[in-house]
Amino acid sequence: MQPSTEILRAMLAQDTANVEQLSQLLTAEREHLEAREHEHLPALIEAKEQLLAHLGQHSQVRQQWLEQANLSRDQHGWIEFLHGRADTRALIEPWQALIERFAQCQELNEVNGKIIGRSRQTLGQLLNLLRGQVSGPQLYNSEGGTAPESGSHTIVKA
Repeated sequence: MQPSTEILRAMLAQDTANVEQLSQLLTAEREHLEAREHEHLPALIEAKEQLLAHLGQHSQVRQQWLEQANLSRDQHGWIEFLHGRADTRALIEPWQALIERFAQCQELNEVNGKIIGRSRQTLGQLLNLLRGQVSGPQLYNSEGGTAPESGSHTIVKA
């Protein structure tokens, strides 16, 4: 059973609104990370998880429709699905705009991840200084991982 055009339009509109909200949340998250206002992050993370859950549910429904239509369960299959009916061809352009906006969200998320990574690295270095451990260069061992620096210099003794 193929979905009606109204169902497809409603799903696309909801996904577009969710991706727009996700973009706003990711931007707010970046601002809070840069300002080190970590108390705001749990609420943002919860809201992001809810939006991603809704997007994931719609993705699963689309994949079921593609499977029923014997099409590949990817972007190409979905475009082919929309091309398959005259009444759904008008949804191709809004769908592609949604995909582009979601890609922008992925880029925003990567930036936030880099900020978090740098913050963790800085915090680790500060903790090492407090512990009296001088961190040397990160060198690779024979297994391909990094080995912790064995030398430490105590700054303060109790």
